[in-house]
Formats: sequence, C-alpha cells, structure tokens
Amino acid sequence: MGCLPATELLGLRKGAWTQEEDLLLRKCVEEYGEGKWCQVPLRAGLNRCRKSCRIRWLNYLRPNLKRGGFGEDEVDLILRLHEHLGNRQVLFRRAMGTYRR
Repeated sequence: MGCLPATELLGLRKGAWTQEEDLLLRKCVEEYGEGKWCQVPLRAGLNRCRKSCRIRWLNYLRPNLKRGGFGEDEVDLILRLHEHLGNRQVLFRRAMGTYRR
C-alpha cells in the first residue's frame, strides 16, 4: 500500500475554484503580499494547499497578468527584441515588463 496524498490526509479541497475562494485569495495577497505561500491558506481561511494557492494566483488572479492577443505595438517590440536578443527568454520577459499566459 502506498501513502495517501496530503490532500486526503488533511482533507484539503481539490478541483475547480469558486468565486468566493478567489476573492479570499485576492484579499489575502493584497493584505500580506506575495510569498510565504505556506501561510496564505491559513490567513485566507482557504481549505487548499499552498501550492494550489500559489498557482491560482500566478496563473489566473495576478493583476498584471495579460490575456489575449498582442497589439501591433507589442508585436513590433517583440520583433525588435528578437532581432537584438535572439531567443533569450529571460531577457525578453524583462524587456517586455509583463508575463502573458
């Protein structure tokens, strides 16, 4: 027999997030800031693991997260940066100033 996952041992919630959970996570990050993800579920009153909270914030709830297509000015910037920097993704991200998922 194998070990039980932490979600089952601790009774943590899995699956889709509710709007209420998103709101609790947003308020907690606004109040305490990003980082120290092990404290976020407790402070926010969420029944989720810290990894789930971190991933939800980074991939879906962050205020500076951009979605959708690129504008003409962004396409032009990307082409100029590629010509100058090549395929160095880290330098690209720094120059763009935002992350897009």
